Amino acid sequence: MQFRWGSDDTAEPLKRVCADAGIGLRLHNVLRRGGSMGAMATAVVGARAVRSAAAAFGSDVIMPRSLMPALAILAGRRWTQPIIFDADGLPADERVEFAGVDANGAPYRLLREIEASMVRKADITIARTDAARDILLARAGPVVSPARVRIVTNGRDATLFAPIPQAERVRIRTELGVATDTPLIVYAGSVGPQYRLEESVGLLAAVRRKRPDAKLLILTGSPDLVPDALAAVPYSPHHVIVRRVPPDAVSAYLASADLATAYRNTGFSMRAVAPVKVAEYLLCGTPVVGTAAIGDVRSAVAAGVFMDESAGHDAAAEWLEERLMTADAEDIRRYAREIGLAHFSLDRAVGDYATALEAI
Repeated sequence: MQFRWGSDDTAEPLKRVCADAGIGLRLHNVLRRGGSMGAMATAVVGARAVRSAAAAFGSDVIMPRSLMPALAILAGRRWTQPIIFDADGLPADERVEFAGVDANGAPYRLLREIEASMVRKADITIARTDAARDILLARAGPVVSPARVRIVTNGRDATLFAPIPQAERVRIRTELGVATDTPLIVYAGSVGPQYRLEESVGLLAAVRRKRPDAKLLILTGSPDLVPDALAAVPYSPHHVIVRRVPPDAVSAYLASADLATAYRNTGFSMRAVAPVKVAEYLLCGTPVVGTAAIGDVRSAVAAGVFMDESAGHDAAAEWLEERLMTADAEDIRRYAREIGLAHFSLDRAVGDYATALEAI
């Protein structure tokens, strides 16, 4: 069941995906008037809609994801089914850091109370990182035992995100105007302050000091936001390629690159985030440079397929030239894929969820 803001037209793709997978779907529109208060009012009255959907589906477990669905569950009071709270991140703190919400104001305090109350009520709470688990336990208080908060990875489908044959790699690079022996860095995802796109351009500049032919490929659903995001950064459009490609084509472009970037803001809320782009990169066999403090990438760092940004742009540029553009590249790409399968795949996520479900 989805509480949603969008028009009926935007729901059609979701309906098709769910129907194809044999998954029941109910949509419940959020009251748009009144801003955040409208959303909260929708959640309060939405408890009845959740109960109705659970009865229609014959649901064994209720799993609210994020704070507004959690409010609907809290408003519903008595539930016969066990409850798993999928606390994906720290959304209240994200609003403070990225949306200008006052950390001392009533809206933030209310969201924090919803979060803590839901952790206390849930049979199991799911977090994405060890840091998130510790924060949620501290906020909920000693009534919640550590065993009631479990870690589930943000896994991606390894059949969709996978290495590609060399011929396909050459074809894509030819389409981009990038020779097979030219260093190609890729950035994929949203454009915004927390994603630090300017750092990817900084890395490109460091690489270009030794390899003037190097290129940066930016894959995003919002290419119009790129110029503003890089307004304060000197770069040449001839060396930065911006593309918006269909979702089913993203994997091939990631696999055609020599190095991927995953820089993130290191604010408090980001300690609870496990970026899915890291999973996508590694499953495609593409090594990564980025912010190791965000998400659990210890296995990737230890395997030598993720370089922490603390090493600096020059060190990353040297890694690219001396390891990722040489005969070592194939081994490193294979290690990246293996780490992706073991720690960042959909199969790993399914196993994590199964373990959480077994606990109830």
